[in-house]
Amino acid sequence: MADEKAFRQMTIDDFLDDLGSSKPAPGGGACAGLMGAQACALAEMVCNLTISNKNYAEFHEKAKEYLEVFQFARSIFLDLMDEDAKNFRELMATLRTIRNLPLEERQEKQLEAFKKAISVPQQMAQTMSDLLPSFTNILLKGNKNVISDAVMAAQNAIACVHASIINVKINLKYIDDEFYEHEMKDAITSWENAVSAIDAVLTYQVDL
Repeated sequence: MADEKAFRQMTIDDFLDDLGSSKPAPGGGACAGLMGAQACALAEMVCNLTISNKNYAEFHEKAKEYLEVFQFARSIFLDLMDEDAKNFRELMATLRTIRNLPLEERQEKQLEAFKKAISVPQQMAQTMSDLLPSFTNILLKGNKNVISDAVMAAQNAIACVHASIINVKINLKYIDDEFYEHEMKDAITSWENAVSAIDAVLTYQVDL
């Protein structure tokens, strides 16, 4: 069965069929990971076409560094797609099995399950936010013949962060832990600031 495969091993059609079905996963979390992987792959292409063009010789070494980073990050995002789906299935299973437990035990297990559900979108958002300066540099210094691809890479990266924030927020409202909530809200602000920075570059410094 297709759902026994890692998402990265599926055909595009199989993945989209599962996504469009009534199955609980894949869902928005897997899509966020896929957007992250696509962003990295497009950035890799821009790096490769920059490295191969002698007109960008001054940027070659940096582009090679970025290429390795994007390749590694792409694999991370693909793995996180499966981890997010696994965590969501476990969350649903936990919510079903704790119904008859004593209140305190039920609350403890629910808190643990929702924190685990947040862990992957949190990692996606943080990983991509950390990568956004690299996307910005290839936008500004990469091969201008593929500027539209660099822009698309950045837009996919931004979408990955936004989607991950949504997935954090939707689970955060079920968590009653003041310190954890404060920590997550601070993280969300930092992710949004990172997106605002590259969005400003796209708006004011990039010409197609």
